[in-house]
Amino acid sequence: MTSEQTKALTEHLIALELQLQQPETRRNKALLNQLLSNGFEEIAGSGVRFDKAHVLQRLPEEQAPWVEAFDFEVRLLSKDLAQVLYKAKLRKAGEMQTKLSLRSSLWQLNSLGWQMVFHQGTAVLPASGPV
Repeated sequence: MTSEQTKALTEHLIALELQLQQPETRRNKALLNQLLSNGFEEIAGSGVRFDKAHVLQRLPEEQAPWVEAFDFEVRLLSKDLAQVLYKAKLRKAGEMQTKLSLRSSLWQLNSLGWQMVFHQGTAVLPASGPV
């Protein structure tokens, strides 16, 4: 892959990741279904595991949190698998406190395009040192 192709893929995957954080996307079951693979699995900051069916049921019903994502890193693991790592500040609806987390997603290229197959968010404690 050329450096231009790598740059384009990096920008594309970051854009997909950011798209999943948008309230309009989170409310749209058809779009979520397109962006998440059938085998999708998430491990939330609470340690709870969710599959695609649960996410498709839960996200459209909840009020989307405010999210600021930054410090993105994209690693191509194979020609059709990439990892997106980043930090996120997140504040849930109705809460005053903003929480910092480290995020990791796996995106796989298939006949439908790039789809997220895995996501994990890990809370960063305030006194945990550099991240």
